[in-house]
Amino acid sequence: MSTDTKAQDIVLPFQIDSLDVRGRILRLGPVLDTVLGKHDYPDAVSVQLAQLILTVTLLGNSVKFDGTFTAQTKSDGPLSMMVADFVTPGTVRGFAQFDRAAVEALGPSPNFAALVGKGYLAMTLDQGPETDRYQGIVALDGPDLAACAESYFRDSEQIPTTVRLAARKSPGGWHAGGLMIQHLPHGSAGPRSDGTGHLPDRTDEDHWSNARAKAMTATAEELVEPSLRPEELAWRLYHEDEVRVYPTLHIAFGCRCSRERISTMLARFSPEDRAHMAVDGRIGVTCEFCNTTYDFDPQAIEP
Repeated sequence: MSTDTKAQDIVLPFQIDSLDVRGRILRLGPVLDTVLGKHDYPDAVSVQLAQLILTVTLLGNSVKFDGTFTAQTKSDGPLSMMVADFVTPGTVRGFAQFDRAAVEALGPSPNFAALVGKGYLAMTLDQGPETDRYQGIVALDGPDLAACAESYFRDSEQIPTTVRLAARKSPGGWHAGGLMIQHLPHGSAGPRSDGTGHLPDRTDEDHWSNARAKAMTATAEELVEPSLRPEELAWRLYHEDEVRVYPTLHIAFGCRCSRERISTMLARFSPEDRAHMAVDGRIGVTCEFCNTTYDFDPQAIEP
């Protein structure tokens, strides 16, 4: 199949009024290649980081805010930490920390639990210095990141949510796709629940069960295939329910590091501390997200 460049690095919002459901379909291609291409990660790590980037982009795109939405995993497994940022209106970045030997010892296709072990997934919404940061935390006790994201919405937001994620490496590069649907009970501006994320109304339950069952029929191939446009996938899943689609939103890679920002950070240290940081008379600082290294003369840093 040929690659449709217009069907990559985009988010498609959609709504199904008959089922009281809203959703997002996300496709990443060149952007994901850029993020992962800046690092030498094993494929198993790249798949999980790709899925975390999908997760934070789907969640960040579903919330009305201006700022940064960050997803971070921290755990005791070989893949000990991942961080992914979504910055409005639509830039992403991410990195991972892991024990390479331990990851490779798990084989070519280790499962999520073997990679991460026990730990947590933290979601942080930061709208700037004049506002309070919001953070929700859930355990990494699901079979995959999608299940953990669903737990976040159930426990922190009390919104019934289904998340599907997939990522693959092909000769043409990395491709990833995500699908998220959320139930918004009929006649209300937001979700109605009994406090646990469960839907008390029988009609609501039927609508949600129907929408979720159809979302679960989406295959990993359909989620990532660049020749299948998101609009086509939405129609394929929900054509019987009069799905409405909205204009797509574009996603780009973006890193906020800069020489000026790092210089400002280094200036907060004393001259003695900066001297201890130096190697062969220079201070080197590498951004974990984009892997860019900045080189400084300790004597030239202005406090």
